[in-house]
Amino acid sequence: MTVRHVRIDNRLVHGQVVVTWLQAERADTIMVANDGIAADDFQKTMLLAVKPPSVNEVILSVDEALAYLKDPSHANEGIFMLVKEPGDALRLHRGGLETKTMNVGNMAFAAGSKRVTRTVFVTDKDVQAFKQLHDEGVELTARMMPTDRRNDFMQLLKEAKLL
Repeated sequence: MTVRHVRIDNRLVHGQVVVTWLQAERADTIMVANDGIAADDFQKTMLLAVKPPSVNEVILSVDEALAYLKDPSHANEGIFMLVKEPGDALRLHRGGLETKTMNVGNMAFAAGSKRVTRTVFVTDKDVQAFKQLHDEGVELTARMMPTDRRNDFMQLLKEAKLL
């Protein structure tokens, strides 16, 4: 199993992912890892409806995602992993997800959040999760599209006076 890319994007499966990211990362499986989405049949149905027919998609809780990644029957999959929030990414990392880099793609405005970029708003809880990921050796980048320049997300947090 190869996790080709990890993207934190609260929109999860959408046009940018299915049209550009999957091809750029040569992924054949989309994995959504989030406890709330995995428990919601309506949201799962909606996410499965937008995937290309040639791509596998699994929607799992964080713990189920970790078990899936460790299962040898998935060894030949190229996985594009989507998580809804940085807390999911931190749990995956601490649970054994082996990736050196995670991309922050989109985090919509929510009550109490602060702007980092045009498309990324974070709460204090999010900032703490990002700081912990960074402190544990994960490089955090910010890119909307695969052809965009890799921006250092921790630097963006500093520039936004959130660190």
